[in-house]
Amino acid sequence: MITSQEMLILPTGALDPVVAAVEEHGLADRETGALLLTKRSAPGVTVVAVTGQVGIERSSRRFVVSAAAYDRLFTYAEQRSYQVRAMIHSHPREAFLSQTDRMYSLQVPGFVSAVIPNYASPPADPASWGWWRFEGDWQLCPVPFVGAGLPSARTVVFDAEGVDEY
Repeated sequence: MITSQEMLILPTGALDPVVAAVEEHGLADRETGALLLTKRSAPGVTVVAVTGQVGIERSSRRFVVSAAAYDRLFTYAEQRSYQVRAMIHSHPREAFLSQTDRMYSLQVPGFVSAVIPNYASPPADPASWGWWRFEGDWQLCPVPFVGAGLPSARTVVFDAEGVDEY
């Protein structure tokens, strides 16, 4: 079982699709995001789930994943023995957890929330992002370890209509 204190491990390049989606939406002045999945009881990210369109709300100060979209992703994860471990979303400028982020993010012990700043020109280095872990409240946490030689992560796109694997 993964303890809430364990750090996530990212294969090199796993976040490239997230950064590309953030820039695409950021250039249109919209926040967006993705979720990171691991195998149960393992810290290595194996799936990067980028948000699609249906049931996803985006604007310059708002990113909302509908209950139906979450249901599709969590069902996909459950059927494949994955665990949803982290959410990444973008902000127009700074990397911080807004009051809305703090109140409405998944508040599960050990769950990680990351914010990518400057969404129109997002930094690719996750060390430039903000990282928090929920431990009864949101606390700053270590940046995930990025390692070469790890198995690559699969990218999927999910929304209220389902999960598309590529």
